[in-house]
Amino acid sequence: MRLLTTCLSSLHQFAFCGGVNWRPSLRHRLASTALFTASIACTAAGIAAEVEVLVGPPEPVPPASAQSVLIEPFAMEFDSEGTMVIVEYTGGRVLTWSQDAGLKHVAGGPQQGYIDGKAMDARFNKLHNLVILPSGKIILSEHLNHTIRQYDPVEKTVSTFSGNAKPGLAAAKVAVDTATFNQPICVMASPDYSSLLVADIGNHVIRRIDLASGMVTIVAGTGKKGMPVDGALASESALVDPRGAIENAEGEMYVISRGGHMLWKIDRDGKIARVAGNGKAGLVDGGLKESQLNGPKHLCFGPSGEVYMADDVNDAVRKFDPKSGLLTTVDLGDYRIKRPHGVLVREGWLYIADSFQHRILRVKL
Repeated sequence: MRLLTTCLSSLHQFAFCGGVNWRPSLRHRLASTALFTASIACTAAGIAAEVEVLVGPPEPVPPASAQSVLIEPFAMEFDSEGTMVIVEYTGGRVLTWSQDAGLKHVAGGPQQGYIDGKAMDARFNKLHNLVILPSGKIILSEHLNHTIRQYDPVEKTVSTFSGNAKPGLAAAKVAVDTATFNQPICVMASPDYSSLLVADIGNHVIRRIDLASGMVTIVAGTGKKGMPVDGALASESALVDPRGAIENAEGEMYVISRGGHMLWKIDRDGKIARVAGNGKAGLVDGGLKESQLNGPKHLCFGPSGEVYMADDVNDAVRKFDPKSGLLTTVDLGDYRIKRPHGVLVREGWLYIADSFQHRILRVKL
Protein backbone atom coordinates (compact mmCIF):
# COMPACT_ATOMS: atom_id res chain seq x y z
CA MET A 1 0.00 0.00 0.00
CA ARG A 2 2.91 2.35 0.80
CA LEU A 3 4.39 1.74 -2.65
CA LEU A 4 1.01 2.37 -4.30
CA THR A 5 0.60 5.65 -2.42
CA THR A 6 4.12 6.75 -3.47
CA CYS A 7 3.39 5.97 -7.13
CA LEU A 8 0.05 7.78 -6.95
CA SER A 9 1.73 10.81 -5.44
CA SER A 10 4.32 10.88 -8.22
CA LEU A 11 1.66 10.54 -10.91
CA HIS A 12 -0.29 13.37 -9.27
CA GLN A 13 2.66 15.73 -9.69
CA PHE A 14 2.60 15.56 -13.49
CA ALA A 15 -1.02 14.71 -14.17
CA PHE A 16 -3.15 17.07 -12.14
CA CYS A 17 -1.28 20.36 -11.80
CA GLY A 18 -1.82 21.50 -15.38
CA GLY A 19 -4.67 23.31 -17.09
CA VAL A 20 -8.23 22.07 -17.13
CA ASN A 21 -7.98 20.98 -20.75
CA TRP A 22 -5.13 18.56 -19.99
CA ARG A 23 -5.36 15.55 -22.26
CA PRO A 24 -3.56 12.38 -21.14
CA SER A 25 -1.23 10.62 -23.53
CA LEU A 26 -1.59 6.89 -24.07
CA ARG A 27 1.36 6.33 -21.73
CA HIS A 28 -0.28 8.44 -19.04
CA ARG A 29 -3.63 6.74 -19.49
CA LEU A 30 -2.05 3.30 -19.14
CA ALA A 31 -0.21 4.50 -16.05
CA SER A 32 -3.35 5.97 -14.55
CA THR A 33 -5.30 2.80 -15.19
CA ALA A 34 -2.66 0.80 -13.34
CA LEU A 35 -2.13 3.23 -10.50
CA PHE A 36 -5.56 4.68 -9.82
CA THR A 37 -7.14 1.29 -9.19
CA ALA A 38 -6.46 0.14 -5.67
CA SER A 39 -7.72 -3.15 -4.36
CA ILE A 40 -7.54 -2.68 -0.63
CA ALA A 41 -8.07 -5.66 1.65
CA CYS A 42 -10.46 -5.09 4.50
CA THR A 43 -9.17 -7.77 6.80
CA ALA A 44 -12.01 -7.54 9.25
CA ALA A 45 -14.65 -8.24 6.65
CA GLY A 46 -12.49 -10.20 4.24
CA ILE A 47 -13.66 -7.98 1.38
CA ALA A 48 -11.60 -5.94 -1.08
CA ALA A 49 -12.66 -2.34 -1.74
CA GLU A 50 -11.74 -1.41 -5.31
CA VAL A 51 -11.40 2.38 -5.48
CA GLU A 52 -10.44 4.52 -8.46
CA VAL A 53 -9.73 8.26 -8.47
CA LEU A 54 -10.79 9.66 -11.84
CA VAL A 55 -10.11 13.37 -11.45
CA GLY A 56 -8.22 15.15 -8.70
CA PRO A 57 -5.69 14.18 -6.01
CA PRO A 58 -5.16 10.42 -6.28
CA GLU A 59 -3.79 9.67 -2.82
CA PRO A 60 -6.06 7.71 -0.47
CA VAL A 61 -5.77 10.60 1.99
CA PRO A 62 -4.68 13.72 0.07
CA PRO A 63 -2.39 16.13 1.94
CA ALA A 64 -3.65 19.62 2.64
CA SER A 65 -1.24 20.91 0.00
CA ALA A 66 -2.64 18.66 -2.76
CA GLN A 67 -3.40 20.45 -6.03
CA SER A 68 -6.49 19.77 -8.15
CA VAL A 69 -8.03 20.94 -11.40
CA LEU A 70 -11.46 20.84 -9.74
CA ILE A 71 -12.89 23.36 -7.26
CA GLU A 72 -15.50 21.78 -5.00
CA PRO A 73 -17.25 19.40 -7.40
CA PHE A 74 -20.76 18.77 -6.12
CA ALA A 75 -22.23 16.34 -8.66
CA MET A 76 -21.60 14.32 -11.80
CA GLU A 77 -23.73 12.58 -14.45
CA PHE A 78 -23.00 10.76 -17.70
CA ASP A 79 -24.29 11.67 -21.14
CA SER A 80 -25.33 9.18 -23.81
CA GLU A 81 -21.75 8.97 -25.11
CA GLY A 82 -20.36 8.00 -21.72
CA THR A 83 -18.82 11.40 -21.03
CA MET A 84 -19.00 12.55 -17.43
CA VAL A 85 -20.42 16.03 -16.81
CA ILE A 86 -19.35 17.71 -13.55
CA VAL A 87 -20.66 20.82 -11.79
CA GLU A 88 -18.69 22.84 -9.26
CA TYR A 89 -20.11 24.72 -6.30
CA THR A 90 -17.40 27.29 -5.57
CA GLY A 91 -15.72 27.00 -8.97
CA GLY A 92 -18.96 27.86 -10.78
CA ARG A 93 -18.08 25.76 -13.80
CA VAL A 94 -19.61 22.97 -15.85
CA LEU A 95 -16.95 20.54 -17.04
CA THR A 96 -16.77 17.32 -19.02
CA TRP A 97 -14.41 14.40 -18.49
CA SER A 98 -13.59 11.20 -20.32
CA GLN A 99 -10.63 8.86 -20.24
CA ASP A 100 -9.71 9.80 -23.82
CA ALA A 101 -10.40 13.53 -23.83
CA GLY A 102 -9.51 14.41 -20.25
CA LEU A 103 -11.09 17.37 -18.46
CA LYS A 104 -12.69 20.24 -20.37
CA HIS A 105 -14.31 23.45 -19.15
CA VAL A 106 -17.52 23.98 -21.15
CA ALA A 107 -19.62 26.58 -19.29
CA GLY A 108 -19.58 29.10 -16.47
CA GLY A 109 -16.64 30.55 -14.58
CA PRO A 110 -15.30 31.31 -11.11
CA GLN A 111 -17.01 34.71 -10.82
CA GLN A 112 -20.44 34.49 -9.23
CA GLY A 113 -23.32 36.04 -11.14
CA TYR A 114 -26.48 35.50 -13.13
CA ILE A 115 -25.72 35.68 -16.83
CA ASP A 116 -27.35 33.69 -19.63
CA GLY A 117 -26.03 33.47 -23.18
CA LYS A 118 -22.84 31.99 -24.55
CA ALA A 119 -21.81 29.09 -22.32
CA MET A 120 -18.33 30.36 -21.46
CA ASP A 121 -19.66 33.84 -20.69
CA ALA A 122 -22.48 32.49 -18.50
CA ARG A 123 -22.27 32.91 -14.75
CA PHE A 124 -23.83 30.95 -11.91
CA ASN A 125 -24.20 31.30 -8.16
CA LYS A 126 -23.59 27.97 -6.42
CA LEU A 127 -24.44 25.06 -8.68
CA HIS A 128 -25.49 21.92 -6.83
CA ASN A 129 -26.35 19.14 -9.23
CA LEU A 130 -27.57 18.30 -12.73
CA VAL A 131 -29.84 16.13 -14.87
CA ILE A 132 -29.00 15.21 -18.46
CA LEU A 133 -32.18 14.93 -20.50
CA PRO A 134 -32.60 12.43 -23.38
CA SER A 135 -32.23 15.40 -25.75
CA GLY A 136 -28.74 15.99 -24.38
CA LYS A 137 -29.65 19.28 -22.74
CA ILE A 138 -28.46 19.62 -19.17
CA ILE A 139 -30.62 20.92 -16.32
CA LEU A 140 -28.74 22.60 -13.46
CA SER A 141 -29.92 23.37 -9.93
CA GLU A 142 -28.56 26.74 -8.84
CA HIS A 143 -29.70 27.52 -5.38
CA LEU A 144 -28.39 31.02 -4.60
CA ASN A 145 -29.81 32.45 -7.83
CA HIS A 146 -33.08 30.67 -6.97
CA THR A 147 -33.23 29.28 -10.49
CA ILE A 148 -33.00 26.15 -12.55
CA ARG A 149 -30.72 26.75 -15.51
CA GLN A 150 -30.20 24.84 -18.77
CA TYR A 151 -26.98 24.22 -20.66
CA ASP A 152 -27.23 23.24 -24.32
CA PRO A 153 -24.00 21.47 -25.34
CA VAL A 154 -24.88 21.64 -29.04
CA GLU A 155 -25.65 25.35 -29.17
CA LYS A 156 -23.13 26.02 -26.37
CA THR A 157 -25.54 28.32 -24.59
CA VAL A 158 -26.94 28.71 -21.08
CA SER A 159 -30.53 29.80 -20.43
CA THR A 160 -32.94 30.03 -17.52
CA PHE A 161 -35.25 27.04 -17.41
CA SER A 162 -37.35 28.20 -14.44
CA GLY A 163 -37.16 30.86 -11.75
CA ASN A 164 -36.28 34.55 -11.97
CA ALA A 165 -33.15 34.97 -9.80
CA LYS A 166 -35.24 36.15 -6.86
CA PRO A 167 -36.52 34.02 -3.96
CA GLY A 168 -40.23 33.34 -4.20
CA LEU A 169 -42.99 31.18 -2.77
CA ALA A 170 -43.96 27.76 -4.07
CA ALA A 171 -47.40 27.98 -5.67
CA ALA A 172 -49.56 24.84 -5.61
CA LYS A 173 -49.67 24.82 -9.42
CA VAL A 174 -47.89 27.21 -11.74
CA ALA A 175 -46.35 27.31 -15.22
CA VAL A 176 -42.65 26.58 -15.39
CA ASP A 177 -41.87 29.94 -17.00
CA THR A 178 -43.50 31.90 -14.16
CA ALA A 179 -42.63 29.64 -11.20
CA THR A 180 -40.46 31.00 -8.40
CA PHE A 181 -38.21 29.08 -6.02
CA ASN A 182 -36.37 29.64 -2.77
CA GLN A 183 -33.02 27.88 -3.07
CA PRO A 184 -33.80 24.97 -5.43
CA ILE A 185 -30.97 22.85 -4.14
CA CYS A 186 -31.42 19.59 -6.03
CA VAL A 187 -33.08 18.46 -9.25
CA MET A 188 -33.58 14.80 -10.22
CA ALA A 189 -35.38 13.12 -13.12
CA SER A 190 -38.23 10.65 -12.86
CA PRO A 191 -37.36 7.16 -14.18
CA ASP A 192 -38.92 7.88 -17.58
CA TYR A 193 -37.63 11.47 -17.73
CA SER A 194 -41.16 12.80 -18.04
CA SER A 195 -40.72 15.07 -15.05
CA LEU A 196 -38.17 16.62 -12.73
CA LEU A 197 -38.25 16.55 -8.93
CA VAL A 198 -36.97 19.76 -7.34
CA ALA A 199 -35.97 20.08 -3.69
CA ASP A 200 -37.13 23.65 -3.07
CA ILE A 201 -35.46 23.69 0.32
CA GLY A 202 -36.14 27.31 1.23
CA ASN A 203 -39.87 26.68 0.76
CA HIS A 204 -39.67 23.30 2.58
CA VAL A 205 -41.28 21.41 -0.32
CA ILE A 206 -40.55 18.89 -3.07
CA ARG A 207 -41.94 20.04 -6.41
CA ARG A 208 -42.51 18.28 -9.72
CA ILE A 209 -41.99 19.87 -13.12
CA ASP A 210 -44.00 18.05 -15.77
CA LEU A 211 -41.93 18.36 -18.93
CA ALA A 212 -44.88 17.73 -21.27
CA SER A 213 -47.35 20.21 -19.77
CA GLY A 214 -44.79 22.64 -18.37
CA MET A 215 -46.64 22.78 -15.06
CA VAL A 216 -44.99 22.85 -11.63
CA THR A 217 -46.81 21.24 -8.69
CA ILE A 218 -46.05 20.36 -5.06
CA VAL A 219 -45.75 16.65 -4.25
CA ALA A 220 -44.53 16.87 -0.64
CA GLY A 221 -44.57 19.58 2.01
CA THR A 222 -46.92 22.39 2.94
CA GLY A 223 -44.47 25.27 2.87
CA LYS A 224 -43.99 25.09 6.64
CA LYS A 225 -40.96 23.69 8.43
CA GLY A 226 -41.75 20.74 10.65
CA MET A 227 -41.41 17.03 11.24
CA PRO A 228 -43.91 14.85 9.35
CA VAL A 229 -45.94 12.21 11.15
CA ASP A 230 -45.36 8.68 9.90
CA GLY A 231 -48.29 7.54 7.78
CA ALA A 232 -49.54 11.05 6.99
CA LEU A 233 -49.99 12.30 3.45
CA ALA A 234 -46.77 13.88 2.24
CA SER A 235 -48.70 16.66 0.53
CA GLU A 236 -50.24 17.61 3.88
CA SER A 237 -47.08 17.33 5.97
CA ALA A 238 -44.53 19.93 6.99
CA LEU A 239 -40.93 18.99 6.14
CA VAL A 240 -37.54 19.75 7.66
CA ASP A 241 -34.86 20.68 5.13
CA PRO A 242 -35.89 18.48 2.19
CA ARG A 243 -32.49 18.29 0.47
CA GLY A 244 -33.17 15.87 -2.39
CA ALA A 245 -35.72 13.41 -3.77
CA ILE A 246 -35.61 10.39 -6.07
CA GLU A 247 -38.40 8.27 -7.52
CA ASN A 248 -38.41 4.67 -8.70
CA ALA A 249 -40.44 2.97 -11.43
CA GLU A 250 -42.98 1.74 -8.86
CA GLY A 251 -43.91 5.31 -7.97
CA GLU A 252 -42.17 5.29 -4.60
CA MET A 253 -40.12 8.30 -3.58
CA TYR A 254 -37.25 8.79 -1.14
CA VAL A 255 -36.47 12.19 0.36
CA ILE A 256 -33.47 13.13 2.48
CA SER A 257 -33.70 15.66 5.30
CA ARG A 258 -30.50 17.62 5.75
CA GLY A 259 -31.32 19.24 9.10
CA GLY A 260 -33.47 16.34 10.28
CA HIS A 261 -30.65 13.82 9.64
CA MET A 262 -33.01 11.23 8.20
CA LEU A 263 -34.40 9.52 5.12
CA TRP A 264 -38.13 9.47 4.36
CA LYS A 265 -40.06 7.22 2.03
CA ILE A 266 -43.24 8.31 0.27
CA ASP A 267 -45.26 5.30 -0.88
CA ARG A 268 -47.49 4.98 -3.94
CA ASP A 269 -50.44 6.26 -1.92
CA GLY A 270 -48.55 9.45 -1.10
CA LYS A 271 -47.96 8.58 2.58
CA ILE A 272 -44.67 9.56 4.16
CA ALA A 273 -42.65 7.68 6.80
CA ARG A 274 -39.15 7.81 8.22
CA VAL A 275 -37.10 4.76 7.17
CA ALA A 276 -33.54 5.62 8.29
CA GLY A 277 -31.95 7.99 10.77
CA ASN A 278 -33.40 8.55 14.25
CA GLY A 279 -33.18 12.33 14.01
CA LYS A 280 -29.94 12.66 15.96
CA ALA A 281 -26.78 13.73 14.17
CA GLY A 282 -24.26 10.90 14.21
CA LEU A 283 -22.59 8.06 12.37
CA VAL A 284 -24.38 4.90 13.48
CA ASP A 285 -25.35 1.95 11.32
CA GLY A 286 -28.37 -0.25 12.02
CA GLY A 287 -32.13 -0.20 11.99
CA LEU A 288 -34.66 2.59 12.25
CA LYS A 289 -34.33 3.19 16.00
CA GLU A 290 -30.56 3.36 16.27
CA SER A 291 -29.27 4.49 12.85
CA GLN A 292 -27.93 8.02 12.51
CA LEU A 293 -26.99 10.38 9.67
CA ASN A 294 -25.39 13.80 9.81
CA GLY A 295 -26.48 16.36 7.23
CA PRO A 296 -27.09 14.09 4.21
CA LYS A 297 -26.88 16.05 0.96
CA HIS A 298 -27.65 13.85 -2.04
CA LEU A 299 -29.03 10.41 -2.91
CA CYS A 300 -29.39 7.91 -5.71
CA PHE A 301 -30.66 4.39 -6.32
CA GLY A 302 -28.45 1.34 -6.46
CA PRO A 303 -28.91 -1.58 -8.86
CA SER A 304 -31.30 -3.46 -6.55
CA GLY A 305 -33.26 -0.50 -5.21
CA GLU A 306 -30.85 0.43 -2.43
CA VAL A 307 -30.57 4.12 -1.62
CA TYR A 308 -27.07 5.59 -1.49
CA MET A 309 -26.60 8.90 0.33
CA ALA A 310 -23.77 11.42 0.49
CA ASP A 311 -23.60 11.79 4.28
CA ASP A 312 -21.84 15.12 4.16
CA VAL A 313 -20.83 16.01 7.72
CA ASN A 314 -19.90 12.38 8.46
CA ASP A 315 -17.45 12.33 5.52
CA ALA A 316 -19.10 9.11 4.39
CA VAL A 317 -21.46 7.49 1.92
CA ARG A 318 -24.29 5.48 3.44
CA LYS A 319 -26.54 2.78 2.01
CA PHE A 320 -30.13 2.08 3.00
CA ASP A 321 -31.49 -1.35 2.08
CA PRO A 322 -35.30 -1.23 1.88
CA LYS A 323 -35.50 -5.03 2.09
CA SER A 324 -33.71 -5.31 5.43
CA GLY A 325 -34.44 -1.81 6.69
CA LEU A 326 -30.77 -1.40 7.61
CA LEU A 327 -28.50 1.59 7.14
CA THR A 328 -24.81 0.81 6.55
CA THR A 329 -21.63 2.71 5.68
CA VAL A 330 -19.99 2.12 2.29
CA ASP A 331 -16.47 0.72 2.65
CA LEU A 332 -13.81 2.76 0.83
CA GLY A 333 -10.82 0.84 2.15
CA ASP A 334 -7.91 3.18 2.92
CA TYR A 335 -9.51 6.03 1.02
CA ARG A 336 -11.02 8.93 2.94
CA ILE A 337 -13.50 11.46 1.62
CA LYS A 338 -14.33 14.92 2.94
CA ARG A 339 -17.76 16.51 2.77
CA PRO A 340 -19.18 14.49 -0.17
CA HIS A 341 -22.12 16.14 -1.93
CA GLY A 342 -22.92 13.90 -4.91
CA VAL A 343 -23.42 10.18 -5.52
CA LEU A 344 -24.23 8.25 -8.69
CA VAL A 345 -24.45 4.54 -9.51
CA ARG A 346 -23.54 3.47 -13.04
CA GLU A 347 -22.54 0.13 -14.51
CA GLY A 348 -21.57 -1.46 -11.22
CA TRP A 349 -19.67 1.53 -9.84
CA LEU A 350 -20.61 4.07 -7.18
CA TYR A 351 -19.31 7.51 -8.17
CA ILE A 352 -18.66 10.04 -5.42
CA ALA A 353 -18.13 13.79 -5.59
CA ASP A 354 -15.48 14.16 -2.87
CA SER A 355 -16.25 17.84 -2.68
CA PHE A 356 -13.80 19.22 -0.11
CA GLN A 357 -10.92 17.16 -1.51
CA HIS A 358 -11.76 18.47 -4.97
CA ARG A 359 -11.99 15.15 -6.76
CA ILE A 360 -14.23 12.50 -8.30
CA LEU A 361 -13.68 8.91 -7.32
CA ARG A 362 -15.56 5.65 -7.66
CA VAL A 363 -15.81 2.35 -5.79
CA LYS A 364 -16.80 -1.00 -7.26
CA LEU A 365 -20.11 -2.28 -5.91
